[in-house]
Amino acid sequence: MITNNKSKKKNLMKAIILAGGSGKRLWPISSENSPKQFLKFLDHESLFQKTLLRFKNFKFVDEIVVVINKSFEKIVKNQIAEINYQKKTKILIEPDQRSTAGAILFSIKSLKDSGSIDEKTKLLFLPSDHLIFPKDKFLSYIESLNSLDLDEIIIFGIRPHKIETGFGYIKIDNKKSGSLSEVGSFIEKPSYKKAKEFFLSEKYLWNAGIFLFTEKVFEREIKKHSPNLYKFYEMSFQKLLENFSLMPKISIDYALIEKTKNILVQPLDVSFSDVGSWESIYDILQKDENENVIRGNVLTSDTKNSLIFAKKKVVSTMGLENIILVETKDAIFLAKRGKSQNMKQIIQKILNKCDD
Repeated sequence: MITNNKSKKKNLMKAIILAGGSGKRLWPISSENSPKQFLKFLDHESLFQKTLLRFKNFKFVDEIVVVINKSFEKIVKNQIAEINYQKKTKILIEPDQRSTAGAILFSIKSLKDSGSIDEKTKLLFLPSDHLIFPKDKFLSYIESLNSLDLDEIIIFGIRPHKIETGFGYIKIDNKKSGSLSEVGSFIEKPSYKKAKEFFLSEKYLWNAGIFLFTEKVFEREIKKHSPNLYKFYEMSFQKLLENFSLMPKISIDYALIEKTKNILVQPLDVSFSDVGSWESIYDILQKDENENVIRGNVLTSDTKNSLIFAKKKVVSTMGLENIILVETKDAIFLAKRGKSQNMKQIIQKILNKCDD
């Protein structure tokens, strides 16, 4: 049930940024020790810093909570200091990496144990590596939801601006209240034919991986739909830390979001990129007169519609179209544009080779 809370004193939200991912799809510049959210390949700010700055002057969020693994602690502190971030910020270090369900459960349990939240505090969970603009329009959606008493999980969907097979989709069902709608179904990474149908329809949204709910709703829904996770949630905080590595490694989507019926979707009419592939990097960066995206010491001749990054060596190309070429100190990646979504296959082969 949704009720308007304007007559009551508003509780400020906590914005919880999940920054523990490895960003393997942007190999070789993104690695386990230096993942994409902390890289500055777009401009002088990393994606993580851009996520922080999105809330810099947003009065409805009183604290930023960053969830990471231990190996990222130094870089997170350095990047927060670099931008002279003044909003109250808390860093939570996961005992182990147990995917997004584990990160979310750990962060809620930690905030609850420290007395930072009560059961009705709104918790906004966001990835650390998305581009969303204009930010003021995005924040206006968040502000409108802050005036409501929510007893549901709210997810956020982006109106598609292109045919995209690399995203998950949300099918919108009946209108519920204001701009919120019921969720019909979830579709994971459709075929090109299906993605084209979704693009032409007004019933489908990209799943932005952004969630809003309270501790009360989370506890109730996780107890109902994921008892294997709930048994960790009902532990004392100290016992949770001791047993954290035993928790199922599962995404919040599979553990809860795609199971619960107590869920609504907020469409977002904003520009969005999850910067999750070299194709998405190509799409968002400025092109030269030959529609190339060039970084570093690169010389081209008769090369078109390509992305070429050079970090250490001089890279030259001739007579090529629609390629992705990325050179670093340790590796070279070359692919036809449109194929780099399958990066996980390459990463697995590299890992297998290292194990031999």
